[in-house]
Amino acid sequence: MYTIAFLLLPEYSLLGAVSAAETLRVANSLYADPPFRCLFAHDTEPDVPSSSGIPLHAATHVRDLKEFDALVVASSFRHDTYENTETQGLIRRFDRHGKTIGSIESGVYHIARAGVLNGHIATAHFNNLPMFAELFPRVKFVKQVYTWSHKRMTCAGGSAATDMMLHLIAERLGKAVAARVANIIIFPYRRELGAYQDDLFTSAYNGFPQPVREACRLMEEAIHRPLDIETIATHLALSRRHLDRLFEAAFNCSTFDYYRMIRLARARKLVKATRIELATIAARCGFRSYPRFLERYREAYGVCPSEDRASALLQPTQPDKVSPLNDLHPYQNQLDLRRMV
Repeated sequence: MYTIAFLLLPEYSLLGAVSAAETLRVANSLYADPPFRCLFAHDTEPDVPSSSGIPLHAATHVRDLKEFDALVVASSFRHDTYENTETQGLIRRFDRHGKTIGSIESGVYHIARAGVLNGHIATAHFNNLPMFAELFPRVKFVKQVYTWSHKRMTCAGGSAATDMMLHLIAERLGKAVAARVANIIIFPYRRELGAYQDDLFTSAYNGFPQPVREACRLMEEAIHRPLDIETIATHLALSRRHLDRLFEAAFNCSTFDYYRMIRLARARKLVKATRIELATIAARCGFRSYPRFLERYREAYGVCPSEDRASALLQPTQPDKVSPLNDLHPYQNQLDLRRMV
């Protein structure tokens, strides 16, 4: 029997934790002798509140875990408000003892902080991934739904936890069993290892034409050294003029202007959530001129980067307005910089 312990940190994502546990429960239902054992662990109190306020009961303290195979840390966007030194030490000890270490959503922050992801591939929710990639340069962050390597598993959160558990089932019991479990839980769009993690602008469900979505993906993958718009158009077998027409129809702006908004949005995530020097952020987001970066930032957000970093919670953006400039999760305006790496 393979035992997996889900460590629930305060304000974890209920969707991710329950999705993972339920997927394994369904796998167990197919066998007279259940192949998996799931348990919830805590490092505070047994009734751990989720981000929705609904608690799960975790009967075992993480320090009391004995016979188990994998530890998966579940956390959510407020990862910076909670850290436990003892838990960090335990994660390192479990790693030394050969346990598989994993994460759901921002649980990756905590296992990266423990140092057990150095040299490994990992993923996180697309809203946090650029920030984590800067905070933990020794971790190979990739924009995938989930990752799987020797003794490591990470997922972006939400339904991606189901994908990761289906992969575990396939590894342990075979692809046919994983397919049967996916069918039982009505999970028809199962994503395989290496599946790209779409955001609002690259998703097939946003209603934008496929060339626009593919162009957005190319832009997201080339922030540090921006591509020429002609290069993007050529890759898509389109003319520059045709691509501009598609972007005007989708976003009411040119392809070049949209690309700049993506870079500014990435810069703002780093401004708000890290202590990286502003000139370094400008360079890493493809702005060759720092004064030009400051000018464009103020045009986009109404304040300069230093004022934005020091400001309190800003007014919420309009959720129904589709623009990269608004692509900042509300919690990312509230991160406690004093607790960040």
